[in-house]
Amino acid sequence: MNIPNRQQGPRIFSDYNIQLPSFKSTMLANDLELIELNDGSQEIIRVDYVYKSGRVNESVRASAKASFYLLREGTRNTTAHQIAEKFDYYGAYIRVFAGLEYSSLSLVVMSKYFEEVWPVFLEMITDPDFTEDELSSYKRIYSEKLRNELSKNDVLAYRRLTEIIFGDQHPYGYNTEPSDILALKLDQVNAYRDTCHGTNNALAVISGKYSEKVSELCKASLGAIDMKTSTFKQEFFNPDIKHVFEKLATDQTVQTSLKIGRKLFKRKHSDFSKMQVANTLLGGYFGSRLMKNIREEKGYTYGIYSSVDVWKEDGFFYISADVSNNAIEPTIEEINKEIKRLQTEPVPDNEFRMVKNFMLGQILHLIDGPFASGQLIKNIYAKELDIEHFKNHIDGIKGTTKNDVMEMARKYLDEKSFITVLAGNF
Repeated sequence: MNIPNRQQGPRIFSDYNIQLPSFKSTMLANDLELIELNDGSQEIIRVDYVYKSGRVNESVRASAKASFYLLREGTRNTTAHQIAEKFDYYGAYIRVFAGLEYSSLSLVVMSKYFEEVWPVFLEMITDPDFTEDELSSYKRIYSEKLRNELSKNDVLAYRRLTEIIFGDQHPYGYNTEPSDILALKLDQVNAYRDTCHGTNNALAVISGKYSEKVSELCKASLGAIDMKTSTFKQEFFNPDIKHVFEKLATDQTVQTSLKIGRKLFKRKHSDFSKMQVANTLLGGYFGSRLMKNIREEKGYTYGIYSSVDVWKEDGFFYISADVSNNAIEPTIEEINKEIKRLQTEPVPDNEFRMVKNFMLGQILHLIDGPFASGQLIKNIYAKELDIEHFKNHIDGIKGTTKNDVMEMARKYLDEKSFITVLAGNF
C-alpha cells in the first residue's frame, strides 16, 4: 500500500493544451450563419439566436433593449401568456440578453420536447407583435428597476466614469435614464427592430445533444426566414480626455464607491493578452495584489478589483472598490503603490506562474461542457472574431514575459492619465 506524502503538495499542472470542441458552421440561403455543436451526455438542447446589434446601434435611447425584451411578449398569433404556458408545460425556458454590441434570444429544452416548442420560438423571432400594452408594462417595470439601480453608489460611479471616458454622446458612454425608458414610443421600438434585426446581421447557435432530424429541422426553418438586411449606422464620437478627479454627492452613507480608470484600446489590439496578464496580477482575481494589500492587510475594503473591458471600437481599464470616507485617500495611495511595483519590479516566479495558470484555467472552464462551449463560440462569432483570435489569446497569455508586464503597466497605468470618480455622502 502506497501512503501519500502529506507534506508534499500535488504537482502543479501547467501544460495546458486548450482545444475547442469540434463544431460545424453553415451559411444558410438567407445569409444567416448556423453553428452546430452536437455534444454531451444529457438530452438537452440550447438554441441561441444572436443579433449582432445592441445599444451601439440605437438612434433613440433605450429602444434597443426594449426591442429585444419585447420579443418574448407575444407574436401576431400567440399571446405572452400562451407562450409562457407552453414553455412551462414542457419545462423549457427563454432567456433574453440585450448588450452593447450584440443581443440574443435563447431557448433551452429537453431534446424530446424540442419539436413541441420550436415553432413558437421561431415565431417569436420571425413574427413578433409589439403592442402598446406590452410596451407600457415594459416601461413601468424597467424604469423602476433602473431607478432602484441608481440608488447605488457603485452604479452611479461606474456610469459617471464611462461617461467621462467615452463622452455623453458615445454609445459606450451615454447613460440611459428612467425618463428615456418612459418616453419610448412604439414606433421607435418597431423602427429599431426593423432596421437592426436582419438575417444578414444574425447568427444561430445550437448546442447540446440532439438528433440529425433536429439539425435538419433547424436548417430548414431558420433558412426559410425571410431575408432582411440590417440598415443601421454606427457613429462614434471620442472626446478629449484630461485627468479628472470628481466627487458625486449621494444619500448613501454606508460606503463611498471609488472608480479609477482610463481609455484603453479595441479588443483586437496587439497588447490585449499582455495587458490581461498585467491586469490579473494587479486586481483581476481574488488573490491579486490589490486584494492582498488593501483588503487583507489594510482592511480598507471588503473587495477591490480591476478589469479590462474591450469592445469592437474601444475599451477601458478601471479599478473598483467601496470604502469608508476616512479610507479614500489611503486606498488611492496603496493603489498607486501597487501600480508602481508592477511598473518597476519583475513579478516573482511563483506568482507569475500561478496567475498564468489561473487565467488558462478560467479559459478551460469556458469549454467545460457543450453549453459552455456553445456560449464561448457564440461570443467569438457575435463579436466578429474568429477561432484564430481565441488561439492567439491563449498563446499570448503563455508567451507574456515579466518585462511585458512591466511594459504594460508603464504604458497604460500611468496615474497621470487616470480618471477618478467618487460617489458617496461626503
